[in-house]
Amino acid sequence: MKRVLVVNPFGIGDVLFTLVMVESLRRAMPELEIGFICNERTEAIVRLDPSIDRTFVFNRDLFRRLWRKGPLFFAGKLRRLLGTVREFGYDTLIDVSLGREYAFFGWWLGIRDRIGFDYRGRGTFLTRRVPFRGYADRPVAEAQLDLAAALGLPAQRGAARLPLRIPEEDTAEVKRILRKAGFVPGEDLFLAVAPGGGRSWGANAVYKQWDPGRFAEAAGRFAAARRRVKVLLLGDRAERELLDRTAAALPGVPSLVLAGHPIARAAAFLRASAALLCNDGGLLHLANALGVPTVSVFGPVDERVYGPYGTDTRHAVVTEPVPCRPCYRDFRFPPCAHERRCLDLLPAEKVLRALEEII
Repeated sequence: MKRVLVVNPFGIGDVLFTLVMVESLRRAMPELEIGFICNERTEAIVRLDPSIDRTFVFNRDLFRRLWRKGPLFFAGKLRRLLGTVREFGYDTLIDVSLGREYAFFGWWLGIRDRIGFDYRGRGTFLTRRVPFRGYADRPVAEAQLDLAAALGLPAQRGAARLPLRIPEEDTAEVKRILRKAGFVPGEDLFLAVAPGGGRSWGANAVYKQWDPGRFAEAAGRFAAARRRVKVLLLGDRAERELLDRTAAALPGVPSLVLAGHPIARAAAFLRASAALLCNDGGLLHLANALGVPTVSVFGPVDERVYGPYGTDTRHAVVTEPVPCRPCYRDFRFPPCAHERRCLDLLPAEKVLRALEEII
């Protein structure tokens, strides 16, 4: 094996789990050439990892638009993408997409060794099929490391910190933004707070989000007991109103709303912070990969599977022990019959205690 192509078309957290496997490959075979196929939302994350030699973007929204425009437009764009991938002569495909399509493309490109999860009999075009019934009972990253092990490579388990390289211009811009707001790196203690998340859940994202007022209560009480604590409110552009509401519930605590910054800049804000307080979402896993301590709130999702992975970064997961959680299983979220009680019954005091233990 000299050139391997890794495929993960899912969201930020999912891709960061897969990058744990990529680091395992890199340590085992330093000269290995590694390519990565991702989607347009995660391209910026993948490009921060120096272990990835080349990144290819499969823009599903673009391909859907082209298909509606006409099959010939779709086929032409796909042919150009696959032609670009073919130029690099990959001999091995590692596919965590759980579908048939990417392994089929790998076969069509002449990639001889194609390994992945045989989920619901979809491993037709794989040459090595790892039996798989879904992510359950152990971390996603652990399951994906099984693919490296199936290739005969040693898999270092328990290590989640990634060698992500934040561009110097983003680090400098973050310092400029903080200083302009009167936030002084090295003197103030920055607590990052992300009350949103769950974008991949669409309209159901609210079922992953603890109440913003309680985020403000926990952060505010933490800040009141210490000197020079300032809050950085992080989220994407669509979460601006949510961040503003959280900031409004933080009277007397200096806070800065940071909505819609590029992912590399968000990483720089996280790296400047003492910890991240957040929901289950992509920023949680980005902070964990950067080595930033985290306190995260989990509702319907099983933290044993999708929680922060590894032992090399301090983290605390806070849950409310209601009998119906976790209810997200087999990639499905059932209609909630209990009015979000796994989140709404969780008191700020419990999250505050976890935060005080982490910092």
